[in-house]
Amino acid sequence: MKLVIVTTVPETLATILRGQPKWLAQYASVICVSSSGRMLENVRENEGVPLEEIGMCRGINPIKDLTSIFRMWKLLRKVKPDIVHSYTPKAGLVTMLAAFFVGTKVRIHTFTGLVFPTSVGLKRWILVWVDRIVCAAATHVVPEGKGVAADLQKYHITPKPLRIIGNGNIAGIDINYFHPDKVDPVDVSGKRAFTFGFIGRLNRDKGLDELVTAFEGLRGSARLLLVGGLDESAPISDDTYHKIKSNKHIHELGFMDDVRPALAACDVIVLASYREGFPNVVIQAGAMCKPVIASDVSGSNEIIEDGINGWLVPPKDSQALAERMNCVMELPEEELRSLGRSARARVVERYDQREYRQQLLAYYRRAALEACI
Repeated sequence: MKLVIVTTVPETLATILRGQPKWLAQYASVICVSSSGRMLENVRENEGVPLEEIGMCRGINPIKDLTSIFRMWKLLRKVKPDIVHSYTPKAGLVTMLAAFFVGTKVRIHTFTGLVFPTSVGLKRWILVWVDRIVCAAATHVVPEGKGVAADLQKYHITPKPLRIIGNGNIAGIDINYFHPDKVDPVDVSGKRAFTFGFIGRLNRDKGLDELVTAFEGLRGSARLLLVGGLDESAPISDDTYHKIKSNKHIHELGFMDDVRPALAACDVIVLASYREGFPNVVIQAGAMCKPVIASDVSGSNEIIEDGINGWLVPPKDSQALAERMNCVMELPEEELRSLGRSARARVVERYDQREYRQQLLAYYRRAALEACI
């Protein structure tokens, strides 16, 4: 079985999908495709499978997109894969169209989150139709979670059957790697205080405006760790950026290849996103016995059960977020630990990487078999 896996940028292969192509290579001939980037060689070294470079831009750019589709068409025509599987929006558009024109029998696209529900005007219309084109060209559409599936149906993106692999997510989690006993916390200057953490791209849709505003309004002594690089495609506001830089209790740690030390240093993780597909950081935090305060949006609310392994707050509501953060700071230490233990137990039960990979392989085999009938 020849399998081509495509992501828009190599960071997806280097982080979320890390080790998955290498594992699949035991059962299939695997080729990965992504744009250039600083992590491309990292992927090549870690996965040990052929890696092709095809430029794909994240924004709307018809000329560059046509060039990418043509280059992908040439590659797929040469490789003649049995299955192509794309992740992330632009990789989906480029790969599904190229694979359709080549005639690849099994064309799978996974929606890891939808952008158009939080967009407006012409941009929203364009994004809706791009997703519809991707689905029309694909033979199999995989939503990352129930919320993504519901939106695909609600907005009539595709009439095709939608099937979530496993319990959601696109890779599962290595529960032995993400274990609280196997890593020391990152060293943060200053005296010990209750520590909140954010891990992800510093992107306006991640709710950084609300998080920083809520943090500034806390009653007690606390600190906030921010892990992730600034997202130039959708940056946080200048006002929020200034607040981050000027607040001595907010610590920017930048992008970290290994986020476990940052997770270990936190008491609670906060993800105040406006939208999500199926957030990896919530699963990673849970595996590290860290409860999460998350926006009540699709994906996050599929993982978090309020008061059991974390808490849910309305999105775009800095006051409600501040109230929850204040309440959490006042909880007895043993109650926090109990929530953390519940979080890990849920991750082990539902999102073990080993089980996910077996289900993914079964999905590929079934799709390939059905294509031959």
